[in-house]
Amino acid sequence: MKSILGKAAITAVATLALAGVSAPAYAHVSAGGGAQFAATADEPFLASEAWGHAETSHIKAGFHEWFVAGDDWAAGGVGGGATID
Repeated sequence: MKSILGKAAITAVATLALAGVSAPAYAHVSAGGGAQFAATADEPFLASEAWGHAETSHIKAGFHEWFVAGDDWAAGGVGGGATID
């Protein structure tokens, strides 16, 4: 039993060591975003906006969305994109 556990431990350590050697020493990661919101009850009005981005060393993504509304109308939109290199 001790021999099997010893072999398993050595195999696990060797596997982790090889993975550490073959993997990059660092990874670039970035993320951010924000939002705004406004509303009134006097003359019904609502407005909101949100945006964000995320990126790693090889993938970049971003989005933007907005919405406005009055007492008898509304408008909004969403946009975004992603790049993988």
